[in-house]
Amino acid sequence: MTGGEDRGDAFKKRTKSPPPACPKTEQVFNPANLPAPFRRPMAMEEEEISGKELLRPDNSLAEEEAAAAASRLTDDLIVEILSRLPFRSVCRFKCVSKPWRDLIAHPAHRKKLPQTLAGVLYTNITGAGGYRYHLAGLSAAADGLDLDPSLTFLPHTEYRDFGLVRACNGLLLCSYEPEEGTVRFIVCNPATQRWTELPPRPRPNTCRYYQQFHLAFDPAVPSHFHVFDFERTDNLSITGVSIYSSRTGAWCQSDTGLVEDVVMVGQSVLVGGMLHVVGNLLVAADSNNWEDQTVLVALDMEGKEWKTISVPRGRDYGIVGWSQGCLHYAAISPAPLTVGVDDDEGSLNMAEEVAIWCLEDYDKQQWALKHSFRIDKVLNLNEVDYRLVGFHPNHDTFFFVSKGIWEGEKASLVSWDMRRRQLSCVLHLEKSSVAPYLPYVPLFSSEPLPDADGH
Repeated sequence: MTGGEDRGDAFKKRTKSPPPACPKTEQVFNPANLPAPFRRPMAMEEEEISGKELLRPDNSLAEEEAAAAASRLTDDLIVEILSRLPFRSVCRFKCVSKPWRDLIAHPAHRKKLPQTLAGVLYTNITGAGGYRYHLAGLSAAADGLDLDPSLTFLPHTEYRDFGLVRACNGLLLCSYEPEEGTVRFIVCNPATQRWTELPPRPRPNTCRYYQQFHLAFDPAVPSHFHVFDFERTDNLSITGVSIYSSRTGAWCQSDTGLVEDVVMVGQSVLVGGMLHVVGNLLVAADSNNWEDQTVLVALDMEGKEWKTISVPRGRDYGIVGWSQGCLHYAAISPAPLTVGVDDDEGSLNMAEEVAIWCLEDYDKQQWALKHSFRIDKVLNLNEVDYRLVGFHPNHDTFFFVSKGIWEGEKASLVSWDMRRRQLSCVLHLEKSSVAPYLPYVPLFSSEPLPDADGH
């Protein structure tokens, strides 16, 4: 099973600066550990009240003062403060009071506040041979979401349908072919229904097969985005990249900065100002044979800095994502990591285990195994095929799509809770659904597309 994303690609079982480190365990604050000048005298820690031996911490006064100060904060200032916090922290502040809950939930403030995963965007083939786009919504996050996943707000063209290519932090990259061998791009925001069409590339890509287009948008720098079109030889090896910048409104070309022979094969994620794309590196096994080694290819927004990051070996390339402050990678383990008492030689030969890794040290390229589960224990692989989809950005939840192996059977979006080790069906997908399956976090700001053609 792969994380490949070409539209119409059939399901297969075995196909082929730096970000912050993982958060550490929180330490309990102990005032006794403070230097002497910052410690409060013991006499100030308690007080007697008129003959009653009632002790109360003096910090209650500080809490009252803090509460009074908080009550003087304007709504705009509160929203500005909350906008700088991660999503899970904002959720906790909903419990402060009913006014704060209503303030956070107000539609007018969503454009500033961080959002969470709303669902997975996907495509299905209609009876007429066209394409329709859908959102497999996560119930809690998608409730009340005014969204047009079918992208009907995009301009009608006389050409074939738009192709859904990538999603990155609320923006979507779509493509269409006005003529054979020519690709045009549109970047849009389905939450605001704004879109813009990119100018043609000055030098069209000569390799038409397994084209690799990627989108990079950082909400921390919301005024612009980048689109990447990797240039390839006939054997699909990367020779360079064309990069569109919405800041300049133009394409620029950069030769590859890699000495290795790399083929781009999978998903991408923007981390630390660099795009990370799953790729295959050709490595000489001996004097006569070569073998593939999966890597992450990282490059900056100008195509000047390139590097490769080794990833744990799997049966084939996996998927990459960002979750809870860490770069994650998931793939099918080359051998079962978990052996049950009911396993025999036959079952182990058929075993398929999903291994989920977290990059603990970016500079040293040190991965730690975060979780693994036997997918053959939760799905009947004699009747069901599957595809890895992605990670929840705020929870220990992993998504994949399961689909019956027989023609015409429906597919389902399935979640795996790593902590509870529990499988849940999120939603049955439309008939004839095909890749890509794109995790989607809504963006309610119009800032990245301020001069867009759409309204």
